[in-house]
Amino acid sequence: MKIKRRICIILAALIAVTALSGCMNAESIEIARISRVLSVNCSGARLEGKYDSHGGFHGDGTSFYEFNFDDDSQVNAIKNSDKWKPFPLTDNLTDIVWGVQTDDRYELPLVTRDNDYEHPLFPKVESGYWFFRDRHSDATDPNDDTHVLDESRCSYNFTVAIYDTDTDHLYYAEFDT
Repeated sequence: MKIKRRICIILAALIAVTALSGCMNAESIEIARISRVLSVNCSGARLEGKYDSHGGFHGDGTSFYEFNFDDDSQVNAIKNSDKWKPFPLTDNLTDIVWGVQTDDRYELPLVTRDNDYEHPLFPKVESGYWFFRDRHSDATDPNDDTHVLDESRCSYNFTVAIYDTDTDHLYYAEFDT
């Protein structure tokens, strides 16, 4: 009889754990993943915008999230992280995020909604911190954006984030081709 009781208790515990694990929705799981990638706790922020075109051939697409923090509580975590760099952006990241138009060259932004190059997903940010991770298989240093736009690469796979210290907004994007 004791064995049956123990089995029933174990089964009840497994059912409870299974039921409770379903309480986290996909968005909460994604926010937790982004928090781990960036070393920034995004769970207390308001998610103000989300765009995801992944799901195409081999998972190609763009994911973009905008978080609004009520205060600057995450700035110290960002400042103390070796993953984040203070503004300004590098030339390559400026091209990727906003594009550039000068007398010498014209580059379209890569992180856009439905290839609408006139309206990049990242808003203009004057001061803050940036994060970059090159996820391409040819990347020798995933934190270095020097070769991300090399013409020898046939695809792009990177993560870029910007924390705006003026507005306490965090913008996060994943780009995969």
